[in-house]
Parts: sequence; C-alpha cells; structure tokens
Amino acid sequence: MPVYNVERHIGRTIAALLALRVPNNIRVSLIIVDDASTDASMEVAGALLRESPFPVSVLRHPVNLGLSVARNTGLAAAGGDFVWFVDSDDWVTPDLLEAFARAAAPDVDIVITDMVPVHEDGGTGRPMMRRTEDTVWTGPAAVEEFLFQRIRAFMMNKLIRRDLFDDLEFPPGRLYEDVGVCARLLRRARAVAFVAGPAYLHLQRRASITGSFTPRILDLYTGVLDACTILSTEPNRASAAGLLHFRLRAGVMSVVEAAARARGGEAGTSVVEIVRRDLHFKDIFACVRHRLWLVALSVLLIRLAPTWYARLYRAARFLRRRRERRLGARWRGLSHA
Repeated sequence: MPVYNVERHIGRTIAALLALRVPNNIRVSLIIVDDASTDASMEVAGALLRESPFPVSVLRHPVNLGLSVARNTGLAAAGGDFVWFVDSDDWVTPDLLEAFARAAAPDVDIVITDMVPVHEDGGTGRPMMRRTEDTVWTGPAAVEEFLFQRIRAFMMNKLIRRDLFDDLEFPPGRLYEDVGVCARLLRRARAVAFVAGPAYLHLQRRASITGSFTPRILDLYTGVLDACTILSTEPNRASAAGLLHFRLRAGVMSVVEAAARARGGEAGTSVVEIVRRDLHFKDIFACVRHRLWLVALSVLLIRLAPTWYARLYRAARFLRRRRERRLGARWRGLSHA
C-alpha cells in the first residue's frame, strides 16, 4: 500500500484491511510504502496497526518518488505467491480476501473483483464490471475483455500471481501507469477469474476528477498505445476489433472526455488536437466494419466538431450522475462503514 498525504482517509483504509477475514490456509503480510508523506498519515496508520493480526512492514522513501516507484518498492519486498495493491484512500468489503483465495486455483494467475466508485459526498456510482456471476476466462479471452473495457486496467481490484511480475515494473514518473502493466499481466496469465459479490470501493476525489486540467493526461494515451503494441504481437495476437476499440475508446475518447470534465481551456484544446492528429477516416470505416457503431459516431464527432462532443459528453455525464443519485446507491451503507 503506497502512502502519501492521505491523513483524512488512511484510518478507514487500515481499519478495513484489518477487518478482512483471513482463511486458515493462507498467510498474509501488509507492506506499507511511505512515499515521504508530510502530514500525519503514518501516525494515524501506526496507531491502528498496533492491533494488526498479520505482520506489517513499513518502508520509507527519503523523498517523494510517485506512485509507480512506491509500488515497485513494495513489489520488490513482497515474498508471497500473490500480491494485491491497495490504495491508501480506498477500502474493501470484509469478505474480499476470502473470495480472492477461493478463486485462486492452481492455473488461475489473476483474480478480479468488482470496483465501486464512491464520491466524497457519500454517493456511489455503478459497479464498473457489472457482472453478477463468477467467471473464469482463458488468458487470451481476458485480453479481449480488457480491450473492450469489460476488464479495467486498475491494479487495486486484482489479486495477481507474483511470478507474473518477473522482469516487469511500473514505469517511473508516468501517470496511468496501470494500463501498459495490466496489458502485459493479462497477456502472461494462463487464466483470469472474476468473483461476484465482494467489492473494492474506490474513492473518487473531486479534485482529481474535475480539478485543473493537466496535459499529463497524454500519459494515458501513451499507455494505451503501449498496450496495443504489446497485444498486437504474436503469439496470441489480439483481435483487430479489440485493438481498434481500445485505441479509440480507452485512448482518444478518454483523453477528450478528461478535457471536457475539467474544462481544460487552452491546455485541453492543445491536448485534444494532439490525439485528433491520430484520427483518420479509415478508423471510422474500420469501426463500421467491426460494428463498433457508437465508437464510430464518437470518433467522427471528435474529428469534425470536438467542442460539440465535449458538450454532449458533459450533458450525458450530468444526467447519469443525477440518475444514480435518484435511484440511490446500492453500496451506500458500505461507503459509510
């Protein structure tokens, strides 16, 4: 668990981890990497960890090195068969570790649970995977799920066999570092399991969603292109439709939508122009050929009228958030646990 200036949230995170039900046949240890916090994060954590039922190691960086390096530091110290990355402002349901352990069969290299976004006002969004039954995919099938964004690139909702990280690390200094790493892990996996029911609850901080725009959103696009390069090579080359969908939906459209959410001004306009240069009408024809109708329409609009695409996206997002609040949050009780 990387930690950096999360004094307000880390107490809830630690309490949730300590409340996990640990099966009798497995051993658990917690590795905390303090990435040079300047607030009382570690004091809050330390007070709770005195009651930890499992071993705890605390590693410290002398200066702030960022999430990727913090994860690499923790990964290098991890000696178990599986690793699980938990963010220090999120929390989990008590039965999640049991579900992970139950699904981690000898040939299953990655176990995934659903991720539920929780807003700072206590409201929750829709579960990201929206699956209601346990599922097991072969490695190549899981890659296709990833390319069509039915499996997301987040590390936090995944239990991952430690051996998959051999010769692999998170790219230092890059945002959205999960994207390329997740593509490589899925490509190496023999089988990937999904467990329905338990959930990882992911805090959506308003400042990180609608705050000032940063051109570093292009790191996301770089990660998407990197993933496409990895997954387009033999053996087990991913499908042309999947690669096209991922490049356009997870890459181009996500960058434009991030600029729209934050109303990025001149910086946002310049970033949108950078990704628009990679759009060609042949991409639209390819989407039509693969029956990716919504992606084709979106790409056409971004290519011809990106301002209108941003307006439509903001309107659709507003209506979706209002609908979620009106219907109530399935996980609201958990969000206040």
